[in-house]
Amino acid sequence: MPVLFARLFWRQHWKAAACIMIATMIMDADHFLADPVFDPDRCSVGFHPLHTVWAAVVYLFLLVMPSWKLRAVAVGCLFHLFTDGMDCYLGSLKQGATFAGLS
Repeated sequence: MPVLFARLFWRQHWKAAACIMIATMIMDADHFLADPVFDPDRCSVGFHPLHTVWAAVVYLFLLVMPSWKLRAVAVGCLFHLFTDGMDCYLGSLKQGATFAGLS
């Protein structure tokens, strides 16, 4: 998806934009702050610091900045949150669980 987004939004810089969006996966480093680091039943959205509503507000702010590089970071982070949210939703269907902080 990062390559597709890069080709759609930043044709002139698509390779660099794709690399930037792929690099935003570093936001998962905040999982190392949790104990245990990995819990298959835990929803990362709303739990880890870079996966909160406040972080999403920052990512939305970056989306309106004039720099294409900052917008690529924003798109990468927001897409990451979207996919993590979908993972939480699908996991809740499978196990009958609720989203962290939304129950």
